[in-house]
Amino acid sequence: MKGLKKSLDCIKNPKLQLTKNQMGYYYFLLGILYSESNIHKSENYMQKAIDFGLKFKQNIAIAKLNLAIYSLSIGNKKKAELLLSEAKKMDIRGLLHDQIQIIKIQMKKMNLGDKQNPYIRKNYLK
Repeated sequence: MKGLKKSLDCIKNPKLQLTKNQMGYYYFLLGILYSESNIHKSENYMQKAIDFGLKFKQNIAIAKLNLAIYSLSIGNKKKAELLLSEAKKMDIRGLLHDQIQIIKIQMKKMNLGDKQNPYIRKNYLK
């Protein structure tokens, strides 16, 4: 990750230095870089990557999976389900099958009955 950050920091102005397809992967890599430390930043970069376009279906599936995790973390369960189904369709090789199942289990735990899960971040539920 340190090497990735160092390489991405060399690009000062991506709009001038990169083509449209390269910019998609630039934002995709930034999203992966921030996925562990700052999920909100990661969501912004993954959304930009999808908007610019990613070439491989597996990369689109990873981006949609990260967006589903973000949606689930802010409490938007319907959007997370939609993104998970899209990620499952794009995952043609089945490499993300285990991660998708883990997230589905987390969604089931999120709201059991009428009780709201106390671990959901309340400041994002607007």
